[in-house]
Amino acid sequence: MKPSSYYISRKEKLLKDFDKTANLIRDLVVSSYGSDFADTLYREVRQEYEELIPQIPHVEGFRGGTLNTFLLITAQELAVYKVMKKQGKTAGDAWEVCHKALRLRMERFPKIKRWLLAHLMYSSFVKRRMQKRAEEGQQHKFGDFEVKYVIGNGENFDFGVDYIACGNYKFMQDQGAEEFAPYVCMSDIALSDALGWGLIRTETLADGSERCDFRFKKGGKTQISSKTPKVQSTIEGISKKEAKQNL
Repeated sequence: MKPSSYYISRKEKLLKDFDKTANLIRDLVVSSYGSDFADTLYREVRQEYEELIPQIPHVEGFRGGTLNTFLLITAQELAVYKVMKKQGKTAGDAWEVCHKALRLRMERFPKIKRWLLAHLMYSSFVKRRMQKRAEEGQQHKFGDFEVKYVIGNGENFDFGVDYIACGNYKFMQDQGAEEFAPYVCMSDIALSDALGWGLIRTETLADGSERCDFRFKKGGKTQISSKTPKVQSTIEGISKKEAKQNL
């Protein structure tokens, strides 16, 4: 998938969306790093993201809507990583900021929309489509994404998708940020929790595996892990902090 000019005409809107997210996370950044760092981070990340916008891949077609949303999230997180790395921070430090920002964004996502998306995801219509695609046994290609559909037994999971190739991962590789790629995969934790995906995932391409094994269970608890030790340690640490905050 070649970088598309699709987003250039939408740059102003994308930057406004970035500003909203930056405003949500500012107090948390200040509490961790101070106001001067927070000001520098906002200014430099915004500039980095603006430079990335023309380079973000764009997936055509109906399926592209969801995949493009994930690519936009990846681009913002990539910008945070690049700037924090320049400031001497670790990939784990950058990920904690990204994770908290995504949590806050999803908290403000209308509850009715969350319910509708979860309801549609596990609707009989979607299940029939998944069943048909799984029975065909073919791999489907959407830009740099290549997937294969799987049907579960309803106990361990209802249906799943194996990503044989991932456009988000390729985007990170192209940007020289392969170290941060396994962290970006953890964006699915906040998304699954907020949107009721019930996502179970044990391996990803960014971890060095041959696939990303997405498995979805209606009403299930998000269970996502990483085979990259530093990433797993980071998400476990964040999870402990969140558990204490929720007491």
